[in-house]
Amino acid sequence: MENEQKKIAAYIYDLEPAEGNAQQEIPLTLLVKRILETATYHAENWGVGYSTLIKENRAWVLARLAIEMSSYPGIYDKYKIETWIESYNKHFSARNFCFSSPDGKLYGYARSIWSVIDIQNRTSVDITTFRHIENNVGEKDCPIAPQSKIKPVNDENPIIYPIRYSDIDINRHINSVKYIEHILDMFSMDMYDKNFIRRFEINYISEARYGDKLSFYREQLAENIYTSEIRNSSGETICRGRIEFSKRN
Repeated sequence: MENEQKKIAAYIYDLEPAEGNAQQEIPLTLLVKRILETATYHAENWGVGYSTLIKENRAWVLARLAIEMSSYPGIYDKYKIETWIESYNKHFSARNFCFSSPDGKLYGYARSIWSVIDIQNRTSVDITTFRHIENNVGEKDCPIAPQSKIKPVNDENPIIYPIRYSDIDINRHINSVKYIEHILDMFSMDMYDKNFIRRFEINYISEARYGDKLSFYREQLAENIYTSEIRNSSGETICRGRIEFSKRN
């Protein structure tokens, strides 16, 4: 039991009024921040978290994320996030998440893919060399579809955005949550009043840094299904996203 609790960690959070969005729910961006925090807490527990890796100029980097929700916690709701490692290889670790209320109401799941890089030379680090990772793979089901390969986006009217100080994180590139925030801003308040985000995916492809200008592209694939793409000033793709909305009751 003790070992299994270590494999599948659970953390409980509260949604305060100041954290809620216009629909009085947890914003997707805050949920992603909690995903990052939960993954960090769990990794710290077995010696491969930020505080350990940074001493060797290493850091975990989120490569892909897929979130699928049937509903979202509201103001003053407590919500539980469970996390576990599904698999790993030399280059990537697959980590899953389950979102629920403390009394068992299921909100949704997430799948994520991570790599570890050397901060100085930006090269990949062999994850299989980490102690304990083999003994900490959790055996819990994650019933949502894996991350998909998102195709290039066709859009002739991109939104141009200069990277600002508040976009930058501890690795001195754009914070992974900031990309999501900017993608969500491409949709109107009316869209969010009438719909909620049922599934969101993002594939991080390259890094963007302070001083560059980004171009945001959006394409509608079907009713309430959109893809997005962010490119730098040289035209290189930084990341691609996919959003599927569902009607609110």
